Amino acid sequence: MKRKFFFASLFLMGASLVANAQGYKDGIEYYKVDKLDNAKELLERNLNSASTDKAEAFYYLGQIALHQGKVAEAATNFEKGIAANAMNPYNYVGQAAIALKNGGDVKALLEKARKMTKKDSKLEMEIARAFYDANPVAYAKDIEKCIKNARKWNPDDPDSYIFEADTKADKKDWGNAAGIYELAFDKDPNNIEAYVKYANTYFNVNPEMAIERLEELQAKVPNSALVQRELAEKYYADNLGAKAAEQYGKYIKNPNHFAQDEVRYVQLLFFGEKYQESLDLATSLVNKLNPTDSKVFYMKRMQLYNLVQLEKWAEAVAAGRAFFDNVVPQGSNYEVRDYTDYGQALQNAGLPEEAIAAYEKAIELNPNNTDLIRFMGDSYADAENFVKAAEYYQRLVDTGKNKSNDLFTLSNYYLGVASTPGIDEATKADAVAKSQKYIDEVDKLVPENVQIVNQKAKIAKFREGDTNNGAAVAAYTELLSILDKKDNPADYARYYKYAYNYLAVYYFSKGDKATAKDYYQKWLKYDPDNESLRKYVDSLK
Repeated sequence: MKRKFFFASLFLMGASLVANAQGYKDGIEYYKVDKLDNAKELLERNLNSASTDKAEAFYYLGQIALHQGKVAEAATNFEKGIAANAMNPYNYVGQAAIALKNGGDVKALLEKARKMTKKDSKLEMEIARAFYDANPVAYAKDIEKCIKNARKWNPDDPDSYIFEADTKADKKDWGNAAGIYELAFDKDPNNIEAYVKYANTYFNVNPEMAIERLEELQAKVPNSALVQRELAEKYYADNLGAKAAEQYGKYIKNPNHFAQDEVRYVQLLFFGEKYQESLDLATSLVNKLNPTDSKVFYMKRMQLYNLVQLEKWAEAVAAGRAFFDNVVPQGSNYEVRDYTDYGQALQNAGLPEEAIAAYEKAIELNPNNTDLIRFMGDSYADAENFVKAAEYYQRLVDTGKNKSNDLFTLSNYYLGVASTPGIDEATKADAVAKSQKYIDEVDKLVPENVQIVNQKAKIAKFREGDTNNGAAVAAYTELLSILDKKDNPADYARYYKYAYNYLAVYYFSKGDKATAKDYYQKWLKYDPDNESLRKYVDSLK
């Protein structure tokens, strides 16, 4: 049931990776495209870096808290930002944003901020957002004034256009939003926020264009973790698996990537059939994550899947045991493939009874899956439990979704039931009748098939037991007529031997030694190294 979401280089790049990151500025970019949790993680991760402007970082941490309804936390962050640099005007805008939500007077705070950097279009648009977030209707005139000021002071600054596009997007006016975002990055060809928001807005309309824009942007700002990730996500969403895997491989080297992205990369490598790389990365994550992290469960699952694909059966069994011993995260469940892959590993490791138990679990989750039903039947057959094997294949045939070969297999398993030691006569007779029934059905569907006609002969031989009454003569004669038409009869030597053996013994038992000798000689032709047979043929007169 095999199936198709640079390990060392990912983790041994060391300090050289720092050159590929933007530090806390990646967190700001995530905030601006409304990925608040990601933004907070990166801002906090980089807060104590020497290159971090703490006043700016605290402003955005405060904005994140405010957007998440954590007003007290927001206020604390804005105060920390002021403490870090009292001349940074943005944290005063943050305090004004809190006051606006409470209906307070913000005139003094905004005047103080504006005096610190006069006629600053970017600051003006942050003020506009504070008004908008508080109440876009009540503060409509203030917002309009901010936009007017920003465009008067710096007509080429994209922020006012991004803000306008955001208001269109809030109303689900996607077409106009995309057009204004495009205008914004025309003003600033390197503006990450405008490009990403355009791509997110336009992706469902024209994914190729959205991806093309992100590719253009990545060429301009190759070190942005956000851009690297967004492009990888868009490839993935557009079913461009190979490109997604390649892009994730680049992004994962950025220190500002997230652990959940490594999980996604493991999956992409797996579905890209890069099983060893996927296994190595999954193993690394299992070793470095806290054992209680929910991602450990998924990575242990991927260890099992990859080891099965690599046909490392003993390791796959060990991985399966570790996976099923792991605590299942809240909201998650075992999947059909968990059990079928584990069953496959157990089966190939010589543990058929445990394999059967695993397949039983799989079929409980998906009782109508014909592949699983086959697996169950074949697994029981491998364990020489033909009663259960026939039971599952009968279930398969009863669905009407069977293939012709399933009829053949069912016939064979019923013959196995009839041959089971200690079986009672009634069960044996029923099994033989069903074996005959299904071989006759498949014979009509696939006439003149060597394996099918040989099975007909085996059933006939079983019926006659030790009586030598010739029950299989017709079937073996039919088999020989089919074999003689083959262009390469030597490839069917074992079937010739079955037929000639039976016919020779039958005619000898009936006293027809001449015919028997003829069949013995023909048998010898296909079994020339059988010295006992040769001596016996030579002894016949």
